[in-house]
Amino acid sequence: MKKLLVSAAVIATLSLGACSSNQSKSASSYDSVISEATSTHAIAKKNGYVWKQKKMKKAYVDHYIAKAEAAKKKGDDKAAMKYANEALKTAKAEVHQMKEYADLKPAWIK
Repeated sequence: MKKLLVSAAVIATLSLGACSSNQSKSASSYDSVISEATSTHAIAKKNGYVWKQKKMKKAYVDHYIAKAEAAKKKGDDKAAMKYANEALKTAKAEVHQMKEYADLKPAWIK
């Protein structure tokens, strides 16, 4: 019986510790996410790797940042972080694509 109680206490302690570490990871500040997305997008923009469709007025990153700022003004912090993280993810993907395919050439060039 003692072993059961001790192991239950250890499991409860470990699971509570894991929850608190996940919470601090996801609670990164809105301003830092937006600034990182903006700076990463600037690198892609400088090299011409901006993701945008022809009919769009803004690039995807700028669109998500605008949505995040609108949600922040309304007071919806959860939606603001969602759009800020989406902007950061898109900006990182732009830069990744830029680096990954920098030396790619068409098959007809030898």
